[in-house]
Amino acid sequence: MKYILQNTDIFDEEIGTKFNTAIKTDKEKIDKGKIYKFTVSFHVNLLNDSRAGEFYIPEPSKTNKGSKEDRIYDVMSTQLKRLEQTLNENGIEAYSTKIQGDRLEKENIIEIEINEDNSEPKFTGKGKNKKKKKIKVSSIVPSLPYTQENVTKLASERLSKIFYDYMNIIRDKKIMSEILGIDETGDDRKLIKAFVEQYGELWLTTSEKEKDLRNRFKERSLLVLNKYIAIENQIDKSQ
Repeated sequence: MKYILQNTDIFDEEIGTKFNTAIKTDKEKIDKGKIYKFTVSFHVNLLNDSRAGEFYIPEPSKTNKGSKEDRIYDVMSTQLKRLEQTLNENGIEAYSTKIQGDRLEKENIIEIEINEDNSEPKFTGKGKNKKKKKIKVSSIVPSLPYTQENVTKLASERLSKIFYDYMNIIRDKKIMSEILGIDETGDDRKLIKAFVEQYGELWLTTSEKEKDLRNRFKERSLLVLNKYIAIENQIDKSQ
């Protein structure tokens, strides 16, 4: 479900009330027996708005040293808490909440998404005598575009390193082309593109998934290499 709060922004102290009004219009669509993910987006341009210095923050964070970055972080935290309170008042459970600056269509809107959370819940407390409690995770992302650009850069660097590690072992672009299932090419860009399309998850994944992907590449490589070894053996016998 998606809600768009019109004529409001990250500095609106009535943001919780406005969200409450919006949510009551289709409250029956929310199954209170389910767990949800909650995402709030505001226009990223407002990170530089002078109102950040004037905004009232009831509970400043202990790390707030008065810098512009600290101020906007506390503004976002305050507004997320107000919206989370609205969720609680409407009986909506969300253990994963996030507020982020994004490139929205307009600066005077707030976009809110509520989606079912099918991830495995995590709990605090260990042992038979300790009461377990679901862990709640709240994320504050001042600039989603900036974060995505950094992630893309990190992914590119990581995958390029993995590719060239393999290329240093294979040492033949014709063979690497066949391993990746593309037309023979000596163009590194085409080879890397094919590698990323098939093994892109290697840059950041679980150890189990990484092992599966690496084994898949290894098996495919051995299949192709054994084919070339068999051809060479046939050539040697014919001489």
